[in-house]
Amino acid sequence: MRTFIFVAVFVFTALCSQPAQAFECGKLDFGAKLSDIDDGNFVFYTEKEGVSYYNYVGICRLPVHQKASPAIAYAFIDGQYYARIIRVVGRDKEDILADMKKSLCTPSAAKNEGEWSLYTCDLPNEIEFKFKYNNKTGEAKTAAYSKSLREKIGKSGKTDPAAFLEK
Repeated sequence: MRTFIFVAVFVFTALCSQPAQAFECGKLDFGAKLSDIDDGNFVFYTEKEGVSYYNYVGICRLPVHQKASPAIAYAFIDGQYYARIIRVVGRDKEDILADMKKSLCTPSAAKNEGEWSLYTCDLPNEIEFKFKYNNKTGEAKTAAYSKSLREKIGKSGKTDPAAFLEK
C-alpha cells in the first residue's frame, strides 16, 4: 500500500509540475538566458567577437517559411539571447519589403552600399531590425537584435550581426 501511495503521489506531482518551456522561435525574447530557453535543440556552431551562434533544430515555423527556405541563426552574448539572423536566396526585394511593412515595421532608413541595399527600423523594447538585399545575387539577410545587449560587445558591436552569415 505504501508503494502505491508513493507512486500515486509521484505521478500526481509529475502531472502538476510545469513542463519545461520550449523555445518559441517567433518570439524576439531578447535577454532571455540560453539555459532557460534551451529545450535541447540549440546546436552551437561558432563564436566570433564575443557572440556565440547557434542553429535551432527543433520545430520552428516562421512566416518566412511559407515563401522561402531560410537559414536561421540565433546569437547569444554572455548566455543571453541577442539576435535572430535569417538568410534567404531567391526572393524579390519588393516582396520582402512589403512583408516587412505589413508584419514588422516600415523602414526608417534606407541606403545603398555597393551591391547591397540596407533598410533599418526600430521595434519596441530597444530592438533594431535590419534588412540587407544584394541587388546582384538576390541574397537577402535580416537581423533583429537587442541594442542594449549589442553595447556589451564594445567596439566589435559596430559589426552588423547579419555579416556573420556570409559565406
